[in-house]
Amino acid sequence: MTASGVADTFSSEGQNRAAPIGPYAFVVALTTGLAGAMLAASAVIEGIVDSGSKADCAVMAVVAAVCLAYASHQRRRPISSRSLQPVSTLSAVVVGYLLLAAISTIVYLATGTFGRLDDALYESVAGVSTNALTLLEDPSELSSGLLIWRAGTQWLGGLGALALAIAVLPFLGGSRELADPRRPRQEGLALAPRPGPAFKRVSVLYVFVSAGVLIALGLAGMSLRDALAHTLSSVSTGGFSTYAAGIEHFDSQAVNLVMIVVMAGAGSSLALVWMIWRGQFRQAPRVTELRVYVGVLAVSTIWLTWLLRNDPSASDGVGDRLIETGFTVVSMSTTTGHHVADWATWQPGAVIALVCLMVIGGMAGSVAGGLRWIRVIGLVQFVWRELQRQLHPRSVRSVKVGDTSLSEGTVDRMHAQLVIMLIGASVGGVALAFFGGGVVESFSLAFSALSTTGPALASDGTTLVHAADLSAWQRLVLMPAMIAGRVFLYPALVLSGAFWFGAARSLRSWYTEATDPKPQARQ
Repeated sequence: MTASGVADTFSSEGQNRAAPIGPYAFVVALTTGLAGAMLAASAVIEGIVDSGSKADCAVMAVVAAVCLAYASHQRRRPISSRSLQPVSTLSAVVVGYLLLAAISTIVYLATGTFGRLDDALYESVAGVSTNALTLLEDPSELSSGLLIWRAGTQWLGGLGALALAIAVLPFLGGSRELADPRRPRQEGLALAPRPGPAFKRVSVLYVFVSAGVLIALGLAGMSLRDALAHTLSSVSTGGFSTYAAGIEHFDSQAVNLVMIVVMAGAGSSLALVWMIWRGQFRQAPRVTELRVYVGVLAVSTIWLTWLLRNDPSASDGVGDRLIETGFTVVSMSTTTGHHVADWATWQPGAVIALVCLMVIGGMAGSVAGGLRWIRVIGLVQFVWRELQRQLHPRSVRSVKVGDTSLSEGTVDRMHAQLVIMLIGASVGGVALAFFGGGVVESFSLAFSALSTTGPALASDGTTLVHAADLSAWQRLVLMPAMIAGRVFLYPALVLSGAFWFGAARSLRSWYTEATDPKPQARQ
């Protein structure tokens, strides 16, 4: 399918006589509309729960009104199908994340949450990139509305990531078999038959799953404010909490068990949720990546529980230790970042295992970050195929994940994703070390940012890093890494490349005009 053909599915240009807009204007309108809706909801909750915080409520209401007014003005205009090219579309997605961070920065500054621009911007970027490395030492000091908005930025960031992974990338040269496993031949039964319907289905499923999580957390004993905030930050694998101690504050095994299920579900493919929605219960267990994903979570939990049996920093009882390690394994594997224990003080083997799980992340087609298990499976299968070719040079073998044969283009993109992540982590680690970080801390932070997790090891390797302990320059290095990790690296590279190529072209044009003789002189 060509880029223009894909673009036609986003809009009904012939049914609207208004002037069409390009992908940048469309993403700006969509982002401002969603941000306005979230701000309006936060202002309502602020007025209900914290009736005394009138200033915060007024700020959020004003910003919400401006965002909704702009979005309402733009929503009647169709998208120009001719302008929806891969470079412009992917670049527009990154612009949308930056715009959401800018709106959040304005809210934080206007409400007095942060007094410095760089602090407000960092917290906003951490939010929209679903990263749990927050600057706030005690979030409970914020008003209820701001806590909901803070978690809401992660929810919106997660929605954007799902839409990008399922409704955009597969139709712009990506790998559709990775976004929608066991995709039926009938287009009406597939999660992502076309970009437009895919985005609507992703949004509906995301909202319904969030509603179910909200009810579950409420039944587990959380208040409305806490349940809503943790719903928004958990289904998005964000990790923001309303308390400094995180989920550990509730001291409830019921809450821990619900959160384990929620985080594990957030790290699984949304296509599996679509299968269940369609009543195709028997198909889900057949997905190879799901079996590997669940198996790794189970084996890692059991192994860490046994490994920490004599560790004084872990819980004493077997049942409590099993829940504690299971929670930590699922949180790190899904790049959520919630915590119920200081896992950095555990045995080195357990810490290394958790870091490895963080780098790999969740399943393809999920909101989790990291490399994704399907890529790891594919890379292992690729190595096996090459070994077989050494033994049988004339054999013709393909790389398969379960029953799905991956195209050579998909295999190449898997290799590229791995190389890009390693290069990005290396560059980020060196930059963080340049600004004063230790080796362990710098590279741990770099991998954590690219995986959109948050928690990272400090220089001593036995404590976790707090964002407040980082310098402004180190946070400046982390922000682009967080955004790049949230958009799965490629769109960030596309935008960066388009910017620098455009700047070089403009500079070359200016130099040519400045040095080229005038036409009269040549004559």
